[in-house]
Amino acid sequence: MHPSLIPWALAGGTAVTVGFARFGYALILPAMQSSLKLNYTQAGWLNTSNALGYLLGAVLTVILVKRLGNHRLFVAGLIVTTMALLLNGLTEHFLWLNIIRFITGMASAWAFICGGVLASVISTRAIAIYFGGGGTGMLISGAILPWWFEWAGADSWQWAWIGMGLACVILSTLAIAAARYSVTSHAPESDQNISWLPCARAFIAYFLFGAGYIAYMTFMVAWVHQYASANFSLAWITSVMWSLLGVASLFAPRLWSGVFHERRNGLPIAATMAALGVGAILPLLFTGVYMAWLSAFMVGASVFMVPSAITGFVKSNLPAAGWGSALAVATTLFALGQTLGPVAAGWVSDLSGSLSVGLGCSALILFVGAVLALFQPPLHN
Repeated sequence: MHPSLIPWALAGGTAVTVGFARFGYALILPAMQSSLKLNYTQAGWLNTSNALGYLLGAVLTVILVKRLGNHRLFVAGLIVTTMALLLNGLTEHFLWLNIIRFITGMASAWAFICGGVLASVISTRAIAIYFGGGGTGMLISGAILPWWFEWAGADSWQWAWIGMGLACVILSTLAIAAARYSVTSHAPESDQNISWLPCARAFIAYFLFGAGYIAYMTFMVAWVHQYASANFSLAWITSVMWSLLGVASLFAPRLWSGVFHERRNGLPIAATMAALGVGAILPLLFTGVYMAWLSAFMVGASVFMVPSAITGFVKSNLPAAGWGSALAVATTLFALGQTLGPVAAGWVSDLSGSLSVGLGCSALILFVGAVLALFQPPLHN
């Protein structure tokens, strides 16, 4: 493989674990709800099962990487994730769907975390390309799946999972091939358990990010279905929305470079979370398909930058020996928030009889996290 292609091929791992395995569910959810007669709480549970798996996977990554190394765990995570996506299309049983979503989340955590380490070995540019892979997956799924459901109907949701799984076979193969060119140690033996309590405001904000953003990504496609009309078909609305999410995420690093540059406080975290909150609440305040599309662009331009901001905060404030343990704590808190978010938003929506209420609460959570991060000072080290 030519050296210039390695980062792009490695980014296929993020397209699989984030663009398809995590966010692709939102595009298939309306069809699954219609075909399987799911209420919002059940729909939220399917994403919560995925998030629970991610939570366990994040914890296990710290243990397994010491035995297997980043490369092997990355490969294993991609293989299991791809197989799980294919299995989603082979059952209609709610319990089995939850189990498969759990396994998907666990394996995705292995691949996503270890892939980031592999990218960091290559170059700083490779890191940006790697995380941009999530937007690539969203762009592909957004350009295809809405039109598939308009043509084949809601009962074709199983074929949508199988189609995503087949796309992930190709992307995973490329990513695994690229990973051979990135060599890392099994684990940083020098890693120390440095106290992360001075980072508490930033880390709690990251927990709130996990709880707030995932509800938007889970239910927003179902919410914009109300805008379907003679002028804007459902497929057209959804395809443009999801494609905007993907395109905006690809340009996000350049859009935020000035805010991120040489800042050691919580401002980058606060700014990206505030922008995400505005994007999430915008279509609830100003109805219409154009507001929904603007919302998608704002969310896409900020959602992948919050993890970048928290990583930058840790690396600029803590000694290198403490990066591993601090980021492990941050990732676990994020995964916990991501676990609680979908089912909580679904429960609130069912209780109130309005999906808008659940989405509004999620946006409020993002704003609270932004305020908290704003008061996170730089650490003295």
